[in-house]
Amino acid sequence: MESFEYVVVLTSLILGLAMAQILNGVSDMVAHYSKIKFSFAHTILIVIIFFVTIQDWFYSYQYSKQIEEWTMPTVLSILSFPILLFIEARILFPTGTRSKEVDMDVYFYDNWKWLYTLFAMTIIVSILQNIFFSGFTIIEQVPLMLYAGVYLLFIFGDFKNKLYHDIFMVAQLFVWLSFFILEKSTL
Repeated sequence: MESFEYVVVLTSLILGLAMAQILNGVSDMVAHYSKIKFSFAHTILIVIIFFVTIQDWFYSYQYSKQIEEWTMPTVLSILSFPILLFIEARILFPTGTRSKEVDMDVYFYDNWKWLYTLFAMTIIVSILQNIFFSGFTIIEQVPLMLYAGVYLLFIFGDFKNKLYHDIFMVAQLFVWLSFFILEKSTL
């Protein structure tokens, strides 16, 4: 077994758990459709996290060609992105004492800072991985830096206006959909 294959098993396991969280959460919401009050921004964020999880799984293959020596810091760095996605996927849906939550607007607006913080962290990790493992320049990372900056603006600006969150989520959805449609990379 190659080093990459050994590492990608754990990466895929974590991403699979994140995907299971998303699919279970969506299934629970659909199963209780008549009792759930859906949230526009929350629903779009679920779709975005789903897309990002698929994208990370797809792009993790590139490391088989880009990383020659797999040290513990390298492995931990690569695992940090799927771990953050798993945590975010877990927080996307009410659990524990809030497991009976039916108003997803209330749930989302109680937790959006955590969700946005975790997503901003995934962007920052992505920038660092692109620079240190994929050989991108800092200049090539400016769009991702701006993307992270918008998240930080929301977090530190403490935006509570639902319309701002809805617009932000729709804009991201269009970016992610266009990315998936225009992406030409292959495995």
